[in-house]
Amino acid sequence: MEEYKVETEEWKITNDSEAEWLIDKNNEELVEIRAFKQRLSDKIQQLQEMLDKEKEKEERILETVNYYLRDYFSIVDDKLKKKTKTQEKYRLPSGDIIKKYSKPKYNRTEDLTKWVKDNKLNYLKIKEDVEWGELKKETELVGDKLIYKPTGEIIKGIDIEWSNETIEFKDKQNV
Repeated sequence: MEEYKVETEEWKITNDSEAEWLIDKNNEELVEIRAFKQRLSDKIQQLQEMLDKEKEKEERILETVNYYLRDYFSIVDDKLKKKTKTQEKYRLPSGDIIKKYSKPKYNRTEDLTKWVKDNKLNYLKIKEDVEWGELKKETELVGDKLIYKPTGEIIKGIDIEWSNETIEFKDKQNV
């Protein structure tokens, strides 16, 4: 059985007229898509506003409930509360009232590092990192290898990925 190959020629733009035809052919669909995207964005914004209003209502209700429960919690006998290092809890049939103790947040500054160094304490961690911007100035890409120009050595520890070339058309309406 003999196979027949059907050769199909891939269509290509060969002149300005064909490029204009392609742009015009797709512009109607692009206009429709962009209009629909705008309607979707408007709907999302409308739903986001509704969600924000519901969140505000929820916060107001929770603030009110917590205000009254905090007040009530203060008059409940301590013997009826379960206490730990971080909180107190009073159980009700519909849920627990929990008072969490305040705790400190530690915002560290450079002064802490200096203090640890000055006191010769063993709490420093040293992080080594390559000054990539400076090293890159001394390199050359040859094929898929990165070469250190001063020695000609191939640099290890670099994976090179190529992005795809792109071409785009920006119509005058969306510039």
